[in-house]
Amino acid sequence: MLHGFLTRLFALLCGIAVKLSCRLNRITFSGKEVFDGHCDLGGNIFAFWHSRLWFATGFYVGRRRSRKMAILVSQSRDGDYGVALARYLGQHAVRGSTSRGAAAAIRGLAAAVTEGYNVALTPDGPRGPAFRARLGVIRLAQFTGARIIPGSYDATRVRELKSWDGFIIIKPFGRIHVAFGEPITIPKDAGSEDIEKYRLQLEQTLHELDQRCAAELGLERPHGYPADGCLAPP
Repeated sequence: MLHGFLTRLFALLCGIAVKLSCRLNRITFSGKEVFDGHCDLGGNIFAFWHSRLWFATGFYVGRRRSRKMAILVSQSRDGDYGVALARYLGQHAVRGSTSRGAAAAIRGLAAAVTEGYNVALTPDGPRGPAFRARLGVIRLAQFTGARIIPGSYDATRVRELKSWDGFIIIKPFGRIHVAFGEPITIPKDAGSEDIEKYRLQLEQTLHELDQRCAAELGLERPHGYPADGCLAPP
């Protein structure tokens, strides 16, 4: 009973905070035509770093698109909070992760793509290394035929957590820049060498989008990145 109440309370408070961060900041874009041209078609995998989770779903919900988003949420007890938040925001939660319930997660995400959902995935989640793409997103895109649409954002007013991913929470009354890259499609017959090339392409594209967002906002570096610019090895 208490756990259920706490998950609903978390979803309410966090959902309100996410929506306010969308409404109380001035938002600019790069590549918005990519989002607008593909979102309502469904069958997309929106890929962004784990540190960008805060605003990404709120941005999607705020656009009131006809296609819902399927979000991968851990099977752990803590994952119940993520499920509650997804439901509060009117989206679909798929339980599982790369470390626990991987097979169920892949089946659930593949089914969501088949049903016309868009999927949100973090290539460096759930445990990192931060800002390094893993193969899960590439494999899912190859299996389902879904387009991978890389995305990023940054903001002038944030709280940067001391977590493994440098998670950023956006504060109100600042500026946010959102950027999307061109869709990446993985051929069904791609071999292991080609798969690695696509993984590197996604990783490099996300880094470029991070830098673009930071530059548009006049930041010295993207939030969440190490001050010395040295990322952990893949």
